[in-house]
Amino acid sequence: MNIFDEIRTFITDKSARAAAKKILSIMLLFFCVCCVQLCAEDTSPAEAQIMREKFVAEAKKYVGSPYVLGAVGPDKFDCSGLVYFTAREAINKQLPRTAKALYNYCSIVPDKDKEIGDLLFFKTNNTAPITHVGIYIGNSQFISAISDGPNTGVIISSLKQDYWRPKYVACGQFIKSGKKSGSRGSDADDFVEEDFIDSEKNVASKNNSGNNIKFKGSSFYNPKAEGLDAVAADASLFCDWSLISPSSFMFQFRGIDLHTNVRYTKWILEPGVGLGLRFNIGMGVFQMPVLFTATVNDYFRFYAGPVISFGDARMMETGEAARPSIFPGIIGISLTIPALEIGKAKAQVVQDISYTVFNNPDNSALSFTNSISAGLVFFTGIRVTLGIGKLLKR
Repeated sequence: MNIFDEIRTFITDKSARAAAKKILSIMLLFFCVCCVQLCAEDTSPAEAQIMREKFVAEAKKYVGSPYVLGAVGPDKFDCSGLVYFTAREAINKQLPRTAKALYNYCSIVPDKDKEIGDLLFFKTNNTAPITHVGIYIGNSQFISAISDGPNTGVIISSLKQDYWRPKYVACGQFIKSGKKSGSRGSDADDFVEEDFIDSEKNVASKNNSGNNIKFKGSSFYNPKAEGLDAVAADASLFCDWSLISPSSFMFQFRGIDLHTNVRYTKWILEPGVGLGLRFNIGMGVFQMPVLFTATVNDYFRFYAGPVISFGDARMMETGEAARPSIFPGIIGISLTIPALEIGKAKAQVVQDISYTVFNNPDNSALSFTNSISAGLVFFTGIRVTLGIGKLLKR
């Protein structure tokens, strides 16, 4: 029986279809229960404005404190340590610890829309795209912890100063806007000048010598996103390999995988669902894993789901028959490097570690060695991610 006969048999077998639907329903229910919303309930503009004012008032308390690399208060700080400590103390908000991680965490907004309590990001040297962060307090001024210069420690500086002006990169928001709908950009405290171009273009030009390619985290997390702006889609192409066979420890080519995924980015834990096409050459079968995913910050994705298989599975080397399991099917984790951003797309190198369940033909468990040999596979490849909302915008 060839693969097309297998597919035809599966489609026409009512009991198989009913079992698959039941399994998928159980997995979806389990996934929805586990992926609860981690962010707080929606905040009104008035409440957001109060939070912003508390955040700024708390930051002003530490003006004059000394700068110490790695310090997070309460009497000494580095730049990101000041933001981290102030947000936790003033509004009970846990933020990332470094300037670059804060940049990836925030929603980048145009300069005309910046408000008090927003974070301002700078590139002060060539060691990284983002090297300094401050808290915007209005009238072009910001509070930050400075490591060198005539004035060090926690001080108030101005975006108009010759030192800071060319080093400014972007404005980021982690607190919801305190302005009512339709009033963005109209605040008298906003500093708007032609030389301050849109922050997205600003980042590209400052960090990449005029081109539109930049390195940034892969996460599309944005708690303020609405509709399709809160949806991201990606596709990953992998080369599969393993190191363990029933009788040896050596590199082995295992096949080719294509994974697609759509995820909701409004929560810190980004839930998603996807489908894989897997040419499992090592076991001699074609598989279609249904993937329920959870993408965490910029670099991790966990996934699990049932696997539909076609063909007669055989153990490597020995040729012994094996039976792929529908459920439990596959479980794995993806590890990625920072993304290379080109226009509206992000490309990353991805390393997956996954385990797919195979059994004996009578559905009994394989031996430990055979189970690891059959199911433990490494996927190395490329992932391309697109924000659906940004893609649809001209």
